Amino acid sequence: MSSPSHSHLVCLLDVLGFESQLKALGLAGIHAKYSRLIEYVKREKGGIDVVPTPDGHVAVGWLVIGNAYFSDSLLFWTHYSPITLPSFTHCIAEAICFGLEVELPLRGAIAVGEAILDEGSGVFLGEPLVEVARTERTQHWVGASFGPSFAKPGFNDGFQLHTILPYKSHYKDRANEYATGMTVDWPRRWRESRKTDPRPTLMGLDRDPAFSTYYSSTESFIAFSEENHDWFRKQGRLDYG
Repeated sequence: MSSPSHSHLVCLLDVLGFESQLKALGLAGIHAKYSRLIEYVKREKGGIDVVPTPDGHVAVGWLVIGNAYFSDSLLFWTHYSPITLPSFTHCIAEAICFGLEVELPLRGAIAVGEAILDEGSGVFLGEPLVEVARTERTQHWVGASFGPSFAKPGFNDGFQLHTILPYKSHYKDRANEYATGMTVDWPRRWRESRKTDPRPTLMGLDRDPAFSTYYSSTESFIAFSEENHDWFRKQGRLDYG
């Protein structure tokens, strides 16, 4: 999908501990898992989209999602609007769930802004790409956070509260400028679609002590998501965790 420079939603997801897994599984072992993940990415081209609009109506359209992959990094994007934002967030939550199922846990970030994203020429430029890379590195977990670009005027509309969760405990430094406290509530997506507890799948991947804190941090996030399933209906201010 070729696109000119205008506002896009952009998500970067990296495989956590990819080098460690390569050493443990060998080239053939990691290739089998990676092939499943890439086939999933290739299928994510969008489809018919039905979402509630901010004025209380229902919109039906066609959500087009671009994607690319570079070694252990996956890139997804679509045009920004308050209507596409919740559907895009849902897609990213599903991608994180699928990553766990194929034993390639994903960590990443979502940003918004002007960008040139051209699969045909391989040109990918823009501030959202810089932001997702920097935001991704601030987190020690499996999951995705929204970057600070969503605080800009014109980009803070369209969030569906059942797709996001206020949370800050996964940041390496809560004081850094990329620690927005807005995250993709992928554990909720797992509970609603898989009907199981994601923790056994998650913790079964904790095989390298260098990444154990990332898994324990994610386990805490899963518990927080369960405890705050309908956080937007609760009275009072939510503790960010």
